[in-house]
Amino acid sequence: MPKIIKDLMPGDLEFQMFVLDELADGLIAKGADVLKLTIGVPELFMPKAVLDGMIEKLRDPDFVRRVYPEGLPELREAIVEFYNRRYQANTTIDNVIVNTGTSPIFRNIFQLLSGPEYEIMIPKPYYALYMYCATLAGATVKFYDIDIDTKRVDMDSFRRNFSPERTSLVVINSPGNPIGNIVTPDEMREIYEIVDRQAYVLNDEIYNNTMFYDEFKSPLALFPEYKDMTIVTNSFSKGFRMYTKRIGFAILPTDLQTNLRVIQQHTLLCTDPCYQYGMIAALADEESPRELTEVYKGRAEYTTKRLTGTRCTPIGAEGGFYAILRCEEWNKAQGFASSKELARDILEKVHVAVVPGTDFGVPHDLRLAFCNNRYNEGIDRLYEYFSSSNEALTPQGALENSPA
Repeated sequence: MPKIIKDLMPGDLEFQMFVLDELADGLIAKGADVLKLTIGVPELFMPKAVLDGMIEKLRDPDFVRRVYPEGLPELREAIVEFYNRRYQANTTIDNVIVNTGTSPIFRNIFQLLSGPEYEIMIPKPYYALYMYCATLAGATVKFYDIDIDTKRVDMDSFRRNFSPERTSLVVINSPGNPIGNIVTPDEMREIYEIVDRQAYVLNDEIYNNTMFYDEFKSPLALFPEYKDMTIVTNSFSKGFRMYTKRIGFAILPTDLQTNLRVIQQHTLLCTDPCYQYGMIAALADEESPRELTEVYKGRAEYTTKRLTGTRCTPIGAEGGFYAILRCEEWNKAQGFASSKELARDILEKVHVAVVPGTDFGVPHDLRLAFCNNRYNEGIDRLYEYFSSSNEALTPQGALENSPA
């Protein structure tokens, strides 16, 4: 029988976000009123100008046949104009590449810049994609810590784990997933000065237009002297509200852009040109991201206000789509080994689907996505759960068997 050379299935690598989301769907199919706070898919519909632009080009038989492995030239030019105007990035079209979301861009960059003899540094807590891409590349993962309570970068852990000889890539995620932290310009400068061209620094900026209390500052403008080691990734999935359209992009040094273009010539071929054309209208729409940000800021603040004083600790997000609940003491009291068990118990007893922190390297915490127009009601149910004696809550529906 053929052998699986790399077993990348269950256990540590299976994305519990999707496991819990599917369990919730199973209950909903049986008629249960389940509130899903799992996946970061904006519930506000895409802007009308974006939809109109897509439909216009879908009716054009010549346009739908356009194939550009590195991305539609009009969109790449629009990204350059947007970043130069909004963030003073001083970049060009030769620095920009487009793909079906940022996930394949991460996979390609990790493959290009790492391997079994190299190390990749990522923040902890981390977005699960970083771990998975590093695993596919065969690289060793090193962590630098983000203090969850203060949301500050632990520079001592960064210095301890950065190796001039082995580190090939450093990832910064700001605003962060899962804790909604903002890496300050001072923290970012210190990271750049430590790395000092001995590795590339990848800035995952996918939530940069959903900051609650400050304006985003691009490293391309903050540190022009380090432009040759800076990679920026972004997407239209979050603040621009087009998650399922899967259009992401990177701004990076021209030699890396050239390498990624060749990879995409063989593995991608093209991204839908009509969707790409719609994104041009998105870049011209500054009101829609602001509208979404105000909604999610209100939900973040409601989370902190409502759940403070219960037997979990909410961490106030500074931006992005998510809140973190610290639940280690609750898990100990209830005898839960990790937040996997806790998330299932919550789903059974109060019909709220949340994501176990095991996906993000914080095994006793929970992540909540703001992306539900009944989000505050979900927080009220969690208040009931964490404020009561757990034994007093009766399961409202049994979960189907699924992988843990």
